[in-house]
Amino acid sequence: MNYYLLCLGIILFYLIFSYMLGDLFLHMVSSQEQSFSYRILLGFFCYFLLFQFLAIPLKLTLQPLSLLTKIWCFVLLAVIVLFFILRRKSFTDKKIYLRELLAKHHWILFLLVFIILIQLVLINYNGETYALWDQSYYIGDVSASVYTNSISQYDPYTGALLKKLNAEYLLETYQNHSAVLCQLLKIPPLMETRTAEASLMVILANLIYYQLGLQLFGKNHRKKSVFFVFFLFWLNLFSFNLFTSAEFLFFRAFEGKTILACIILPMVFLLFLKIAGNHLERSHWLELFLVIFASFGLNMSAIYMLPFELSICLIPLGLSKKSFSVWIRYAICLIPCILYSGAYLLTKHYFFFYT
Repeated sequence: MNYYLLCLGIILFYLIFSYMLGDLFLHMVSSQEQSFSYRILLGFFCYFLLFQFLAIPLKLTLQPLSLLTKIWCFVLLAVIVLFFILRRKSFTDKKIYLRELLAKHHWILFLLVFIILIQLVLINYNGETYALWDQSYYIGDVSASVYTNSISQYDPYTGALLKKLNAEYLLETYQNHSAVLCQLLKIPPLMETRTAEASLMVILANLIYYQLGLQLFGKNHRKKSVFFVFFLFWLNLFSFNLFTSAEFLFFRAFEGKTILACIILPMVFLLFLKIAGNHLERSHWLELFLVIFASFGLNMSAIYMLPFELSICLIPLGLSKKSFSVWIRYAICLIPCILYSGAYLLTKHYFFFYT
């Protein structure tokens, strides 16, 4: 029971810090967005981008996991201080907005929470998986890192010390963050990954569905947005094929591929809808750039997938708007993809980090 309470605490920890970082980012880009859920979604990417910048140098220099844990705790403390210094004046406005939101839409929001809770129960009672190899990697890498006080230096399948760091996951730091939480909270990696991380991904996926509904139906039609979430839940529940991400969401929610299929790609499409509505709004492009930059630390397969999605979305937009700025910003959004692709090819074929 204590471990389940810790998992609940981890989920709340993610949501709180994601909100703070999302609020800080939207304040920095002068966005007029008021949505709490949108702040959590953006903040999630801010969170892992910060962790990625911190973790990769320590990972490549073979530093102990305990050093990463200590530095990350200091960074989180700095985030809290910065948030209260810069945003304390907005607390009153946020309370008023939240009170009005609950007064007008309390039963709709309750229904949204209920739909999410049903899915959380389903994934946590489902112990089945059909991807033992992938599951073994994500749980095994966290376990090996925690129990050897290292950062991905041991083979997650055999426990043997690697001759060199695995190039396929070298720039991916998602599982390294799980190791930090496990070391900090003394929680078993199996619980942290399959319960806390899986539950968080289901929550975020449904918040993205909700935000997509607001974009499609308008912010004055929250009821339609929640029914849209319910429709996608029902569709996912009875979908097990190669054409939807349902199998990842309900069977492999804690894996990096799930984050790509259910969080990163839908989030990029959500931002495309925002940009399509007003392609001159600078803040939307900055939000898109943030999501793209943070994606590679969550799953390396984003290197291949994001250029295709960006091209499918932004090339037609550039042609329809006949705006040169769209093409310039499209090119800028591709820069992180090019940089990480180059880094991946170099570390896979030319530069190796021996243990």
